[in-house]
Amino acid sequence: MGMRINRVAVLGAGVMGQGIAAHLANAGIPSYLFDIAPAKLTDQEAKRGLTLEDREVRNRIAAAGYASMLKAKPALLYHKDFARLVTPCNYEDDADNLGDVDWIVEVVVERLDIKQRIFAMVDERRKPGSIVSSNTSGLSVAGMVEGRSDDFRKHFLVTHFFNPVRYMR
Repeated sequence: MGMRINRVAVLGAGVMGQGIAAHLANAGIPSYLFDIAPAKLTDQEAKRGLTLEDREVRNRIAAAGYASMLKAKPALLYHKDFARLVTPCNYEDDADNLGDVDWIVEVVVERLDIKQRIFAMVDERRKPGSIVSSNTSGLSVAGMVEGRSDDFRKHFLVTHFFNPVRYMR
């Protein structure tokens, strides 16, 4: 029996996360593009009267990744309309979306402590049987899944996308 990937969560809106989200969009697969909620307002946000509670502020980092994805050269998207399949969000407000996806792709900074924190949050919210992968090149799989549930461990794997993702061979 095969598994169909209907929606994906990409954890990390940096260069690799942008590329993976765009690649999924190119294949017609919707994704959530996650990143952290900022701890401080920018001067521009403060001048506009925004607060740390405003959704625009809370999604700023993921939205910046989304904007970079749209402007990337060479283009990451086959067609600009495919961008509608990517939804910027943040871990604090949108973590429950992890229960709606079939595949969770982690592409945060290469630090085991950060990955372990992310995976603990994922393990609490993912649906059983969903795939979790890390786009790591050098960290221990055993270290990344330490303390995770049996179902998480059974459905964990390592992927390694190259940059730019759209142009991998």
